[in-house]
Amino acid sequence: MARLSRKVRGFTLIELLVVIAIIAVLVSLLLPAVQQAREAARRTQCKNNLKQIGLALHNYHDVHLVFPLASYIQGIDTLDPVLLRSQWGWGTMILPFVEQAPMFNQLNVGSNTFEQATLDPVRLKFLTTPLPVFACPTDPEDGVNRNRPFTGTFSGGMVLPAAVQFSKSNYIACNGDKGGEGVFGSGGGKISIRDILDGTSNTIMVGERSSKRWAKQDQSKPGPWAGIWAGQELSTDGITNVWAVAGLTGFQMNTGKHSFDASDTNAADAPLQAFGSEHTGGAQFVMCDGSVRFISENIAWNDSTTSNDTAVYHLLGSIKDGLPLGEF
Repeated sequence: MARLSRKVRGFTLIELLVVIAIIAVLVSLLLPAVQQAREAARRTQCKNNLKQIGLALHNYHDVHLVFPLASYIQGIDTLDPVLLRSQWGWGTMILPFVEQAPMFNQLNVGSNTFEQATLDPVRLKFLTTPLPVFACPTDPEDGVNRNRPFTGTFSGGMVLPAAVQFSKSNYIACNGDKGGEGVFGSGGGKISIRDILDGTSNTIMVGERSSKRWAKQDQSKPGPWAGIWAGQELSTDGITNVWAVAGLTGFQMNTGKHSFDASDTNAADAPLQAFGSEHTGGAQFVMCDGSVRFISENIAWNDSTTSNDTAVYHLLGSIKDGLPLGEF
């Protein structure tokens, strides 16, 4: 009896190539969606970080009846210019309110200067420890601010054995539009909620700063340029820790372009004093009422030569400009 045989047909080379091409197209379509989903998750985590920081600042206000200064020497009554070269940052002051009370106690902020804590190996370890609440997940840089080292020189001739790379912060305080008139203004005393005359929902309290957004500012030092939560060293070289804890809305978001009066010969673009982020299209800010807003980098901003900046982004930095605020 004859046996029937079945011929098994395989893929031809052309068919195999077509299948591979289809898979490649599907992957190319799926990959952007996956990346967008991951960025959405990172952006949400960043928003949650800012919410925690906003809540911590309000809890600090409930206890002390004022918001902390951007930076200052806690518990040291002196105008010694050497001691004033470095100061504790506002991020240190809210540690007890972001579940870091043991770290705050170990730093002994009330009895020591920032420099003294830096000289102590135990406390120095805390100052260089990355804290997730101060780090935006979208920011690609690691946990320390490599190119803004602390090189403190202390009274009595003591100096650090080596530059210190402090733990970074992608969130910096708002020092105002041009300085001194924000919630963390440097020109006056501590600010309370009753001092925010423009309304807590219309005033920026804390915003983002990217580590790598302005890498081209100095080709020899490609970053990171984020903030530092622990404190800052006062300097004029633009490379150490100046503006490590605060920013100004007088500088355009994500570019650092200045809007000061053209007659000011010292006016210059200053990315280190600007807000910005690695999120596409803008940055996130926590307002004085505790709400978190994503503000577009295309928000109205005055880049003319006038020194009386009244565009929306400028007004958001001030606590009492008294001017009506447009949409943002």
